[in-house]
Amino acid sequence: MIELNESKLAIVGIGNILAGDDGVGIRVVQNLQESISTNSRLVFHCLEGDLYEISDYLNQAEHFIFVDAVAGYTAGEIIRGVDMPRALAPSFHQTDIGAVMRGLKSLNYIVPFPDWDVWGITVDPPRKICTELSPLVEYAVPLLVDSLTLFIENNFAVHH
Repeated sequence: MIELNESKLAIVGIGNILAGDDGVGIRVVQNLQESISTNSRLVFHCLEGDLYEISDYLNQAEHFIFVDAVAGYTAGEIIRGVDMPRALAPSFHQTDIGAVMRGLKSLNYIVPFPDWDVWGITVDPPRKICTELSPLVEYAVPLLVDSLTLFIENNFAVHH
């Protein structure tokens, strides 16, 4: 879990914006960046392809929040943790960020390794190529943006 201190936080959206609901992580991070981008303790990034690209960014923050579409029984639920089931969408990333982060940590890729967790919205696996989100997932986007904003304001506010 993320610890409270004066360190930087990276917020990373994951997904394929051409695969409907699989792109929800990208959408959430874009909306969040528009609303709170003036916080100097925040770093924003999106991973739309190879999840191992994150290795190039691990030195930019001490804490990472990954935002992704995750498999769930009911689409549109907001969940948080470190072991999230992938939504198995038509996607360039055929693994999950948890497996990538555990692998990089086991390689001692960067020491100390940053804290991280995943915030997600549950989705039904997309069955077609499209850029729109399903209604339940679209409805959950501002709810997750609000939850993340509150978390960031409470834990990573800029103190003057």
